[in-house]
Amino acid sequence: MNSVKHLFSAVLLTLCLSSSANAAEAFAAIPPQSASVAGQSAPGFKMKTLDGKEVTSTQFSGKPYIVNFFASWCPPCRQEIPGMVELQKKYAKQGFTFVGIAFRDREATLPDFLWEMGVEYPVGMTTPELEATFGKFVPGGAIRAIPMTIVVGRDGKILNAVSGGLTKEDFESLILKAIATKTLRSNSDTTPSRFAIQ
Repeated sequence: MNSVKHLFSAVLLTLCLSSSANAAEAFAAIPPQSASVAGQSAPGFKMKTLDGKEVTSTQFSGKPYIVNFFASWCPPCRQEIPGMVELQKKYAKQGFTFVGIAFRDREATLPDFLWEMGVEYPVGMTTPELEATFGKFVPGGAIRAIPMTIVVGRDGKILNAVSGGLTKEDFESLILKAIATKTLRSNSDTTPSRFAIQ
């Protein structure tokens, strides 16, 4: 009887160890994969932040920004956020912002998580519309893995779409590229003034 118990315990221990190894692999940071979407126009979007404010893409016209799909339960996302918070503070005066979209997270506990992490940029919950809007810019046409990051320049064009965890240095490099882009000139800027000297 004792030998059966020992055998059962050994089998159970082996199953637990293999399950935890598989779980660790599942949550390991995915190597960043860049989608070839550079130069496409960023999509229009609308979302409600956790504090009830409406955020729309038109608010970012002429400004560089990064949309980041994340979740509080995602280890690579949790690793990214402290660097993002630092960079938000560093580059906010240059018009830059992150826009966080919580991917299938718990709305009830998310504010506490964001407060704990020091997040001050706008964050909203994902919706099927947001996932469809941004999913078309990642391989496979749908958001299946997070973190997922889309970088938009001042001209409203996508510079990069990355699936997988990024370092603070990666983010800073992407932010600097976005800040360096030129704002698209409106038609009124390119139309000669009737008072111009000919």
